[in-house]
Amino acid sequence: MRRYGITIVLFVLFLLEGTILEWIIPPVWQSTVLVVPHVVFVGVLLVGLFKNRYQALGYGLAFGMLQDFIYYGHALGVHSFSMGLVGYVAGLAFRAASRGVVISLIAAALGSFAYDSLVYGIYRFFLGVVRLDYQWTFLHQILPSMLFNALIALLLYMPARKWFEDDEASREPEEK
Repeated sequence: MRRYGITIVLFVLFLLEGTILEWIIPPVWQSTVLVVPHVVFVGVLLVGLFKNRYQALGYGLAFGMLQDFIYYGHALGVHSFSMGLVGYVAGLAFRAASRGVVISLIAAALGSFAYDSLVYGIYRFFLGVVRLDYQWTFLHQILPSMLFNALIALLLYMPARKWFEDDEASREPEEK
């Protein structure tokens, strides 16, 4: 039942990302930098940190493909591949680390950096859609988005940790 709950929560985050969060970001920020909230991606990272990397890969592939269909029309699979890969690697890299708030924020910041850089690299080198320099893109899009997504991870950390710990506590008697 929890797997359906995770899917529903990620789908609600997907809807919030495309509707309400666009209005929350001040227009003054958008005139100088481009802040892109990746709420679903932060959710996938939290699944990778608290559950396992295979679920993060599956949710990343599924919701990344949904983003490719709905928001980005240049090529299908770019966001799906990037979100799935970074979710899997984050779950793999941080599985032995403690699941504290600092580790989760570092994982969210590094994951957001890797996700945006991977999408930029695919669009730039394989598809030729992006013609901007990486330095400009890093300073005006990747870095502000990385900081904003770390803030989102901070807001989602406590509810996600409580939910996933309750799931583990309820599952332990069944496995014994």
